[in-house]
Amino acid sequence: MKKFICLISCLTLLTPALGFSFDIDGWESANKDRGQWAWFTGQSQKCDQPIPVPGSRTRAEWQQLLTTDQDKLPCAGEGLSQRTIKHIFLFLHSHASDSEDPMNQKPESCG
Repeated sequence: MKKFICLISCLTLLTPALGFSFDIDGWESANKDRGQWAWFTGQSQKCDQPIPVPGSRTRAEWQQLLTTDQDKLPCAGEGLSQRTIKHIFLFLHSHASDSEDPMNQKPESCG
């Protein structure tokens, strides 16, 4: 039993080191306002680095950052959760540099 618990503990510790990717399937039905809050406000609560505006990258770049390159996100994506990632991706996708409504500065309402 102790060996089993040790094995589970070791696997649990190693799993984050192997990397993970956010699942953005179904993002089209997410809530853009929740995404804006989670990106600018929710993430900032746990991250001291500047949070980039959506217009700083293209839609394809945001998708790659959220699915395969989390280590390049501010604070390596700390503060982002799988629960809110679809909302965040909809927000970033809607205001990316190649969208019809690019957001090039942080809204005043986000502090």
